[in-house]
Amino acid sequence: MFNRVLKWQLIFESKSELIDYFGTRSTVLFKNTFGEIMLAREGDEFYAFENKCPHQNKSLEGCSIDEGAIICPWHKYAFSCETGRGHGLYLEKYPIKFEENGVFIGKEVWSLFG
Repeated sequence: MFNRVLKWQLIFESKSELIDYFGTRSTVLFKNTFGEIMLAREGDEFYAFENKCPHQNKSLEGCSIDEGAIICPWHKYAFSCETGRGHGLYLEKYPIKFEENGVFIGKEVWSLFG
């Protein structure tokens, strides 16, 4: 029987490599096998979302962060960094985990071997 499981993928070798990737920006695009990911940083917190605003399926490239919300660059819709929810819609959010051997993001997938 098929089950939903989290598939984890390494995105950086260390947290310091992730921090360096951001530079002085609060959001950056990152491509991996999950597709285009919008990485966001607010203070010491990091978030990962699918790079697609659910309002009109436009890229979040150029978005900003304001008081715990990602602000879409197109229509200024605000989505919670914690939940991805906003304006009756939600961003596809990916969990991030920090381990000794790297920084990983997870995506829920169907698996026969769950």
